[in-house]
Amino acid sequence: MLRTLRLLLPLLLLPLVAVGVTSTPAQAAVPDVWVKWDEGDHWIRSLDYVTPTKLVAGSETDGVFTSSTAAGPWTDISGDLPTLGKQVHEAKGQGGQIFLATSAGLYQGSGNGSWDKLGVDESTPQGMRLDQGGVQSIVFTTAGSTSNMVVSTAGSGRDGIFWSSDGGVKWTPATGITGGAYSLTKGAGSLVYAAAGNGFYLSTDSGKSWTLTSDGIPPGEAGLRIAVSPLDPSELIAATTSSVYRSDNAGLTWYDATGSGPGALLATQVRAFQLVPSTYWGGGEPRIVVGTNSGVWATADGGEHWSEMSGAKLGAPGEISMKDESVWALNIGFGTPGSLIAGTQGHGVFTLPLSAVESPGSISAPTGSATQGYTLTANDGVWGGTGPFLYRYQWKRCTTTSAGSCANIAGETGRTYTTTSADVGKYLRVGVRALNLVTPVFSAEVLSDAIGPIAAPAGPEPTPPPGYPKLLDAASAPWGATFTIDPSDDASNRWRSNGTFMATTFEYRWYRCDQDLDPCAQIPGQSGISYTSTVDDVGKVVQGTVVGQIGSTKSPERLAGTSGSVYERKPVNTAKPRVIGKAYVGTKLQSTAGAWTGTDPTFTRRWFRCSADGTGCSLTNPVGTASTYLVTSADLGYTFKVEVTATVTDQFQNRTEVATSEKSVKVTNPPSCADLAAAVATAKANVRAKKRALAKALETGNKRKIRIAKRRLAAAKAALVKAQEAYAAAGC
Repeated sequence: MLRTLRLLLPLLLLPLVAVGVTSTPAQAAVPDVWVKWDEGDHWIRSLDYVTPTKLVAGSETDGVFTSSTAAGPWTDISGDLPTLGKQVHEAKGQGGQIFLATSAGLYQGSGNGSWDKLGVDESTPQGMRLDQGGVQSIVFTTAGSTSNMVVSTAGSGRDGIFWSSDGGVKWTPATGITGGAYSLTKGAGSLVYAAAGNGFYLSTDSGKSWTLTSDGIPPGEAGLRIAVSPLDPSELIAATTSSVYRSDNAGLTWYDATGSGPGALLATQVRAFQLVPSTYWGGGEPRIVVGTNSGVWATADGGEHWSEMSGAKLGAPGEISMKDESVWALNIGFGTPGSLIAGTQGHGVFTLPLSAVESPGSISAPTGSATQGYTLTANDGVWGGTGPFLYRYQWKRCTTTSAGSCANIAGETGRTYTTTSADVGKYLRVGVRALNLVTPVFSAEVLSDAIGPIAAPAGPEPTPPPGYPKLLDAASAPWGATFTIDPSDDASNRWRSNGTFMATTFEYRWYRCDQDLDPCAQIPGQSGISYTSTVDDVGKVVQGTVVGQIGSTKSPERLAGTSGSVYERKPVNTAKPRVIGKAYVGTKLQSTAGAWTGTDPTFTRRWFRCSADGTGCSLTNPVGTASTYLVTSADLGYTFKVEVTATVTDQFQNRTEVATSEKSVKVTNPPSCADLAAAVATAKANVRAKKRALAKALETGNKRKIRIAKRRLAAAKAALVKAQEAYAAAGC
């Protein structure tokens, strides 16, 4: 997660210098190459700064290491950690101490190799201990203090979130969350966010109670990390195990931020998540880096376009490319803009020095035929700095080969340009600008070499039959409708040259336009006779054009037609909403919106109270419309359902669909302290009985009987832990 302390890191030598590579002059480009640290071939699961100059690397099985420079040396500070304690999920520094979230539990130490396990004091009641292991993350809710802390657990057999107000001696289970939680993030004031196995949660009381806040994220996507924008606390950026999402309303609703088309995030598994310091967020758009099962990917425009970062490694013959590494941890630090640091599965730690865009000395002329009616493609040039790069283009028409004779061609800002009769006898150039992760705004324009002069077509212009080409099925329709161009009424789809039908080939182009047809932008990658509209076309109209070619001569671009307005699809429910939580009087039931198709749908809710079998439902009084419902004594014996209305809005109307959850369990009174105490006593008696049964089985020497007795004893012990937890949670 983004830490403001990274902006305060002292400027240290870049890794290339620290590992003995000859230093280059200050004005020279920094190689876009990963350098391996001397930490070893460990599986690194976490990279965390515990002080502004001390980085901690936690491994999957080999312990914890620290370094104070960008290239080591690394010091193993595992010390007296047990085997499971060397599985480090996260490290945090607070009050001069280092805290480790590990598979064995929560540890505290000064970094000298001596560690104290928190929450296991024998004087602490069993239900208030933190002794089940599986600790994934920790946050401190009071600045500078180690008294108030919150941890998340997963894979422990007692999963969830726990809080302590006495420095980790006693722990209380948080309410409102079920299942494992993987990562915690401190927000403003008393806000804390959690990434969990079933989505994202919000706490407004420093981690004591939680509310599910995952509307817009499909069920089945486990939360991985969540970050708060340093520019606006209502803007959140988060990663699940397969995608990246953003929220502009503090997590009430989420929308996908993995891009589309050529700019899509193509990796199938997201494993690490990192924000670039906000100093570099030009226009307020987040700069995001993710580690995946296929290297490191990045976006410089908030998730609209993604690209792989460099795959090159320094002096690593025979090693796999960085693009083939499985990356589990990321961090940024050691300087400004510093280095991107990546922890890999089984190959240790690599660092990539970050540097701003550096302009090329020259850019080659556009490629393609310098003839009217042909399409030219801009060359990007070779830019220095850390990739990937975003580019912006501006085509220019020039009267001579001199750059001073050029003027912008209005509206021509794509990577391709089709020459027209106005270009004949002229020269064409492209102005290119670039942006990367640590360049806040696009660079100054670099002008390409010229192509030209543009020649006139070689022969008579191909001419279509009267009334052609034309656009079929052009009526207003929801996105997903297909438009097709009919180029000719001739059976062989031919056009005429000098009045005679001749074999003709066609280029098809598709444009997305505002309602008044100004402006229109060519849709990249669409060159077929048909085009199926997408969500990007909502509120727009679509135009299709044709260029006919007979021999070597092309026609001008001819309009086939303009569609009616493209509008939104009605949302469709693909997974029902759910009611979550224990239906006890005095507790809050929570709800999910379920999964829906549609573009960023918004959700409204209504709660229904039903008979025990889920029939005879009627709206609650007053009508509940929040994502939670407080159960009262009047609800005893009833069940509940939540109705969710999904709404997608377009230029014409709101398009809605309704889905209803299955019934909740029947409402009962929470068990009394006497009931809970009796349950604990019964569970203890059962454990004693199962111990006696195991002793008898051991006397027989019968392996099958011993195995069955051990299994029954383990089940009895687990039941006792649950009974004790319930007793402690009730405050008895």
